[in-house]
Amino acid sequence: MPPPARNVAAGLVALAALCSLIAFAGWVFDVPALRGFGFDDFPIWPLTAIGYFCLACGFLASIFDRDRLASAFWLVPLLIALASILQNALALDFGTDRLFFWNLVSTYEAPHPGRPGPSPTTIFVLLATAGYGARVRKWLSGEASSLIAAITLALTAATAMLVLFSSPTRREIQIFSVSLPAAIATLLLAIAFLILHSRLLWVRSLMIRSGDWRIIRVLVPVAVIVPVVPSILELLIGRYGLLPPLASEALVALCNVLIVALVAYWAVIRVARGQAAMVELSQALDHTTVVLTTPEGRITHWSAGCERLYGWSSGEALGQNKYLLLRSQCRLDSATRGNREDGYELVEICRDGREISVLERTHQVENPGAASVVLLKVTDITQRVAATEALKVSEERLALATSAHELGVFEWDLPSGKLEWSPGTEQRLGLMPGLLSDFESWRKQVEPEDVQHILDTLARTVRDRADKFSFRYRFLQPQGGIRAVEGSSRAFYDAEGNLVRAVGVILDVTEREERESALRRREAQLRSVLETVPDAMVVLDQHATIMQFSTAAEELWGYRAADVLGRSAQMLVPADRRTVHMAALNRYMKTGEGIVNEVMKGTAEAADGRRFPIELRAGVARSDGQTLLTVFVRNLAKQLATEERLSELSAEIAHVSRQSAMSELAADLAHELNQPLSATSNFLAAARMLLEKGESGERVVDLLRMGSEQTQRAGEIIRRMRAFMARGEVEMRTESVERTVHDAVDLVLVGTGQFHIRVSYELDSEAPFIFADRIQVQQVLVNLLRNSMEALRTSGPQDRHITISSHKPNDQLVEIVVSDSGPGIPPHVLEQLFSRFTSTKGNGGGMGIGLSISKRIIEGHGGTLSAENRPEGGASFRFTLPAIEEGVEG
Repeated sequence: MPPPARNVAAGLVALAALCSLIAFAGWVFDVPALRGFGFDDFPIWPLTAIGYFCLACGFLASIFDRDRLASAFWLVPLLIALASILQNALALDFGTDRLFFWNLVSTYEAPHPGRPGPSPTTIFVLLATAGYGARVRKWLSGEASSLIAAITLALTAATAMLVLFSSPTRREIQIFSVSLPAAIATLLLAIAFLILHSRLLWVRSLMIRSGDWRIIRVLVPVAVIVPVVPSILELLIGRYGLLPPLASEALVALCNVLIVALVAYWAVIRVARGQAAMVELSQALDHTTVVLTTPEGRITHWSAGCERLYGWSSGEALGQNKYLLLRSQCRLDSATRGNREDGYELVEICRDGREISVLERTHQVENPGAASVVLLKVTDITQRVAATEALKVSEERLALATSAHELGVFEWDLPSGKLEWSPGTEQRLGLMPGLLSDFESWRKQVEPEDVQHILDTLARTVRDRADKFSFRYRFLQPQGGIRAVEGSSRAFYDAEGNLVRAVGVILDVTEREERESALRRREAQLRSVLETVPDAMVVLDQHATIMQFSTAAEELWGYRAADVLGRSAQMLVPADRRTVHMAALNRYMKTGEGIVNEVMKGTAEAADGRRFPIELRAGVARSDGQTLLTVFVRNLAKQLATEERLSELSAEIAHVSRQSAMSELAADLAHELNQPLSATSNFLAAARMLLEKGESGERVVDLLRMGSEQTQRAGEIIRRMRAFMARGEVEMRTESVERTVHDAVDLVLVGTGQFHIRVSYELDSEAPFIFADRIQVQQVLVNLLRNSMEALRTSGPQDRHITISSHKPNDQLVEIVVSDSGPGIPPHVLEQLFSRFTSTKGNGGGMGIGLSISKRIIEGHGGTLSAENRPEGGASFRFTLPAIEEGVEG
């Protein structure tokens, strides 16, 4: 029920309750005028007033959905009515008539003072039953309950007429009449009950607020009251004898005919006008897209507009389920459609297969006595949806583009100062959303000097009536940081030329500013470094044009930078080397090979014509299609002189080392030479004795031969010693690994037979040759072997074993390993074994420069020398030398 109708009904019921209370107050305070509202001969009995009050309270509780309370209140008038009926029918007296104010009630002349009469009893039964059946239990239909209310209304009107126009002394009048308070309460309750059931068409018509509602509400009471006028007129004429009886009846009949004719005329006119309006409305609505359906969606009316929109004729659509026929998406059942007037957007399929978008507004129309109808107003919004989708796609594309580039979009309304930002803009700037909602809040977050700069920019823009302007400023973040932004904006002016609106974009350039600042710092630092670096720096382009010339380069060549910038770099090298350098540069530009990441040596020419050796390192940088070569140049004149002097000193040290080694081997060599020389002397003495005896022949020859062999043996020992001691230039050539190793072993083992040291060889046949200086390699081997022999002297005779092996770790190198079975090298000595003055012989065992010299010799050959302790005991020294596949022994 609509709230206004419920409020009106509640007001009428409240008035009925008030009317009962006022009448009951007449008994409480002994005021006869209040008991009958001026008709003292027709008072309302106390028990009747209580019944009407409880009846009204029951309706109030029902209106506000308090059904249990309503049932309890309605039980009171029903009990009162039941008691009255039983007492009248069975001639009983329950004493209920004397419950309230009997001393006052007994003063009235009535058949049963204090007992409700037949009319109030009937009204109690009718209204209480109608209310309970229609409002609580729902078993009484709206039409039946409204009929009961109408009967009650008619009964009340009839009995009220008896009160108004009959003599109170007549007994039948006293029995069937009702008091005026009871009649008023009954009228109010009956009308309220009818309003509560306003779904009835005739009741609802009285409540429609259309253009004729006031006329209808006036005519209805008139139509009810006017038929009573002739009867009243007849009563008055008969009482006062104004006309003869026949004339009086004729006058009454004429009045009745006139009343009926007027009512009929008015009804016909109203129906004709209404029918004409309905035809016009129906024709107008038929051209719109309107559908009438049942609550389940079955089509009951299909307008011509729907036929044009969907292609289905009315005959084809009627009876079909609208949502199944059109294959509607977002289909809603009747429970959820309700009276939703803002509408739903649906996608539906026409008869020809086209897909359209419609806006469907629904309104449920209640028909009294029939099923409700759902009115569907359909609007074709296909083009609007397409435009909306296109706009949405465009906005999404713009949002993606701005998000990808981290652009922020803003709109500034100057008259109000309001600022609006695209989603995420304030967060990207490190600010809380909504912090920049207007110009003043924006101003607080910007550097003051930047604010003034922006205001100056705006002033120039307005002065020049520019369409757009650009800006750059810094944001102050709440945490204390600063973010820089830049952007541009479109300017909009009003008719007077005032700037009223600005729409633009901003971009956070903090990182770019930091990178540019860091780049400037690095450039300044690089310039400082390049100005102080000892190596000369020359920057060339792809045509060998000098782009930069450092201070060190000026000192190296003797040119000023201003004199060489823009000129060819060929002026920095001798004339006979320019072609070679330009060919190398051109080859790099074409193939990308050479120059870069290589260390090159060459000759440069100074401004005074002086030539000097140089070492070059080049790096490349490519930018904007241009290639720049940065060349660092180092003067090698002093370095080469130093290296030459160090080479001479190294040769001297190596020679001294060999002399030291030979001095240590001198006693052993003397003993070894004494054996062949003594044998030679003995062989020669024996031969002389044989010759003195006159013998000749093979025996003398054998003695001379054996003496010669011993002499050659001594000579070989001396040859090896002299070769080892020789001080000559380094001579790199192909050498046999086997011969080099054996010669070194033979040299070391001279005179050491008493130590019982066993030497075994594991030489790889796949690595027969090395490319090295044989004497220097033998010096390394002698040093390593002597160290092993010194270490083995502390071991037992049966454990003195040296193994010499060789193999190829790769195709370019041969590795030679000298291993012994001695005690190994102490860990603290192993850590700094190849440092100068570190000896493996312990205190007093040597100068400690042999291994250092050996390491330099091996590294000079491009190899490495290392040492380690063997897991099974002893130590291993291994060194690598350049391998060569085949060669001729020197």
